[in-house]
Amino acid sequence: MRKTKTVLAAAALALTAALAATTPSVASSSVSSAPASVSAAVMADGYVHVWEHTGAGGATCRWSGDDSDYRFNTGCGDMNDKVSSARNSGYSGSYEDVLFYENTERRGSFVCLPNGAYWESMPDGWNDRVSSHSWGSAC
Repeated sequence: MRKTKTVLAAAALALTAALAATTPSVASSSVSSAPASVSAAVMADGYVHVWEHTGAGGATCRWSGDDSDYRFNTGCGDMNDKVSSARNSGYSGSYEDVLFYENTERRGSFVCLPNGAYWESMPDGWNDRVSSHSWGSAC
């Protein structure tokens, strides 16, 4: 009986250690402070998040739908031509990718952020260039 308890205790300790090693932790409930290493599945919240600085720093904004003009955003202000990093935390399925446009009203050139992806910095030529976005299936 004593040997069985020792074996069970050791197994429980090993399982706890294995779970701790594979389960990502988030220090805060704020999405903007979550580390980039946290998996997309854990971070999926139905939003696209953008930040004014690389590495998810500075002012931030998030949307669950399209936005045709980044100059006017309730709760987060003017993000027009200020986006330097982005995360697509949308849900998988139809309209899971985010198309960032260089002009308002979803016009001009665009770049596509796939579902679950995080850009610590925007792709070449896209830093401080985004003025609108839409959800689609284009990546």
